[in-house]
Amino acid sequence: MTALQLNAELFRELNVIVTDEALMDKAIKALRGIIRSHERTPEAEPSTESIDLASLPDLPDGLKQLRGMGQFSQEEIDGDERLAYILGK
Repeated sequence: MTALQLNAELFRELNVIVTDEALMDKAIKALRGIIRSHERTPEAEPSTESIDLASLPDLPDGLKQLRGMGQFSQEEIDGDERLAYILGK
């Protein structure tokens, strides 16, 4: 199951539980037990090594031009459905 499906299933089950106070109490205790028993993996330590920026490859010229605000002609906006949608918001 995907996370989205699991989330939906959880809320379907909770809809049944919320109508009964005793079931809510049991559910809360069970969830707290699950949380307590769950061992979280430690997050990766950030690297202390510095990156030598001179050793990185140059950006392509096309990417170097993509700075600041973008400007689009009306023709480009009309020709791109996604762009028209975003700029229409």
